[in-house]
Amino acid sequence: MLSGAAAGLIGIAMAYLLEGFEWLFYGVEEGSLPERVAAAPAWRRIAAPALGGLLAGALWWWERSTGGVVSVEQVVADSGAPGSPSRRMGVLRPFGDAAVQVLTVGAGNSVGREGAPRLAAGAIALRLSTILRIDRAWVPVLVASAAGAGLAAMYNAPLGGAAYAVEIVMLTGMRRRGALLAVPLSALATVVSWWRSGGRPSLVMPAAPLTAQTLLACLMAVPVAAILGWLAARVWTWCKAHRLPDSWSLPLAIGGAGLATGTASLWLPELPGNGRDAFQGALASPAVPAALVALLGVVVLKPLLTGATLGAGATGGLLAPSFALGASGGAAIAVGLSLAGMSPSVPAAALMGAGTTLAVTQRAPVFGAVFVWEITQGPVWILPPLLAACWAACRITRPSPS
Repeated sequence: MLSGAAAGLIGIAMAYLLEGFEWLFYGVEEGSLPERVAAAPAWRRIAAPALGGLLAGALWWWERSTGGVVSVEQVVADSGAPGSPSRRMGVLRPFGDAAVQVLTVGAGNSVGREGAPRLAAGAIALRLSTILRIDRAWVPVLVASAAGAGLAAMYNAPLGGAAYAVEIVMLTGMRRRGALLAVPLSALATVVSWWRSGGRPSLVMPAAPLTAQTLLACLMAVPVAAILGWLAARVWTWCKAHRLPDSWSLPLAIGGAGLATGTASLWLPELPGNGRDAFQGALASPAVPAALVALLGVVVLKPLLTGATLGAGATGGLLAPSFALGASGGAAIAVGLSLAGMSPSVPAAALMGAGTTLAVTQRAPVFGAVFVWEITQGPVWILPPLLAACWAACRITRPSPS
């Protein structure tokens, strides 16, 4: 209960911190990130991600040169021996790293922000397990569940947070009993986060009635989104494997990636940030040629800018860049069909594409489907085909054994 409540408060704190950084870097007090970007002068749109990347790079350079930070995955896989990651994690460094991640996203750099609440929530859960002398066998399960709860609190997605903990963070042998802990922790964290969100969904989902043409658009979106997810995963894996060393060049590299993102934002204000707003833009895309061009721009540029940011040495997640990519691809399919004389639901195709791409990049079909459906509070009819699409896409794009 303490870990779940802490995860909810962490989600609230990270949301406020993100809004503060967006206001600081773009000078616009209210609005979504694309609205702030569009309202800011051109020089500030270019400079904000660059300056944010420069500052974040300097902080990460210091952090990594003085010992770095222990990740949630290291703690979950830890044996608990002396000198092990779970004994070195602490609280201050995870919270500091989480704040730097939020700074990076708030400045407009193209990387996910989900790593921040999961790292901070996992650190608190680990500290609580030490204070309360929890059985060592349950500590990795508790830390993984708290990490999922932090994600749930940030996105108002209790089932998605639990699925993230079980399917992605936990190891194979702990998933069955882990689900018994992950679900109530994510639910509690989400309820606590309603103090700020009021229970509103993270994204606004327009009406998406089921029609034959909508179903056709969704079916066409699935293979496109699966291919996009497969390509993006390969690009991001290569960029992380070849990222620049943690030296004096780190601030300059991340700042340079931010400069590229800021310059691209002069054309597409949806590109800065983690990708949540690009998903919202795809859901609300009108069936006009200009919208199709913008969606295709996100499809091409978002994964490249994210890869450049990761390759420069930034720390961050890939959930939002993944569902932004898939949503834009799915919406582009529906807008294209609309321009050809049909009338499919653009939001439904965007949701189908978002879940499929997320499932492929994370190798987690249940999480991919449930998470995007929950953060949009989409129609009930789309969940079964979305689950089937995510499962099939993960099976087809599964790497062949070496």
